Amino acid sequence: MLTEPKISIITACFNHGRYIGEMLQSVYCQTFQEFEVIIVNDGSTDNTSEILSSVTNGKVTVINTKNNGPALARNIAISHAKAPVIMNLDADDKIASDLLEKAYKIFTENENAGIVHCDAECFGARVGKFEIGDYSINNMLYSNRINSQSFFKREDWEKVGGYSDELIYGMEDWDFWLLLIELGRDVIKIPESLVFYRTYKSLPESRSGRRKTDRLKARESQLIIFQRHKNLYAAYPDAIRYFSSLEDKISGENFAVRQIKNLFFKYSQKYYWKFAGKNFFKIIRKLR
Repeated sequence: MLTEPKISIITACFNHGRYIGEMLQSVYCQTFQEFEVIIVNDGSTDNTSEILSSVTNGKVTVINTKNNGPALARNIAISHAKAPVIMNLDADDKIASDLLEKAYKIFTENENAGIVHCDAECFGARVGKFEIGDYSINNMLYSNRINSQSFFKREDWEKVGGYSDELIYGMEDWDFWLLLIELGRDVIKIPESLVFYRTYKSLPESRSGRRKTDRLKARESQLIIFQRHKNLYAAYPDAIRYFSSLEDKISGENFAVRQIKNLFFKYSQKYYWKFAGKNFFKIIRKLR
């Protein structure tokens, strides 16, 4: 007799069907087996539908939709989830065999646990630790410091209204984590690299990479997040000044300056991995 799952793994998949097998295999071999997987095929235009139709494991549910973007695709997946704990796992990534076990243990031992995350290792075109920076509420106000491949409670997703489809250019993960933080939930990190993040030769090969090469779209997403979380930012004057300055700079740029900055930003991000380094990153941040 099948028991109700304790963790629902949700995946939004757009044209990454060729990686689904690797992702699922990393899930199937978990030491914690009380899970389900819900994959939303977000209007893929390649052979993803054909690949997903060949998945026969009873723990996996596939939902086919038109292309709505990752935020709505994830919300659709979670609306079908049966478990109290949700994990987002991108279609092209993988996880260590003991991740579910360690994460679920934290939720059972910490009543106020709201987000459980861990470190990540890169694989594919680039290897090494996935650098996202140290978590603190202050740091989270400037940029996301929690991997998208993390865990949260379904009831909290319901309370905050899910992932926002207002962020059509990305950063919906950052916005969602801030919503959960505003609920007063604890953010708990497993101090191990238990997520494996696929990297590509060029940023435009991934959805988030395409956004990262467009300066204005990236800045627009940042400013939307700032506006959506004004109450949280209000306690941090430096962050208020930073984003107020960003708004002024964007609105005050003339056409020529904007085009030059956009062009430099695009190519600096495109070749970021080749020239990655702290000093280079500081230069790019000045282009905000």
